[in-house]
Amino acid sequence: MVRLQEIIRASKGDIHVGEWRRGNVPRADFPIAKKAYGIGRSYEWRVVRFEALGVQCRVLVVLNMPREKYEAILGAMADARLRILCSYEYHAAEPGWHCHVACGEVTRVPLGFMRGPWVRRIPKAKSTHKRLDFDISDQESATRFAIDVYKIKTRGSLL
Repeated sequence: MVRLQEIIRASKGDIHVGEWRRGNVPRADFPIAKKAYGIGRSYEWRVVRFEALGVQCRVLVVLNMPREKYEAILGAMADARLRILCSYEYHAAEPGWHCHVACGEVTRVPLGFMRGPWVRRIPKAKSTHKRLDFDISDQESATRFAIDVYKIKTRGSLL
């Protein structure tokens, strides 16, 4: 039984950081839908791939600097699709940094869906948020944030 917390704490291997791109995210890069994941041309994105505890994972890093919009969406591969485990986010229109987390065993998270009744928002929307500032200044800091949040590094890694 593997849980999100265990994947985050585990040592990572086979780490690959993709290039920054714009527009829709092809299904081959981040397979959550039948077609491309539509985010629009004003958004930049990249995919970070890694393995942890025998699970192939992908993180979609989405950035729109003018709108102060950021997402680092962690998914676990299964049957050529992703189980979305966590989305760490910032939207200028909402009160600070928060995440949407799939609780429980990874294999119980449905394939190919971003949200559903199995997902919890932390902190709750009307709760006090500890981090209110955007603090993302460019592509490098956006990538670094995702790598730090999900602890995507091996022992002795320079990532």
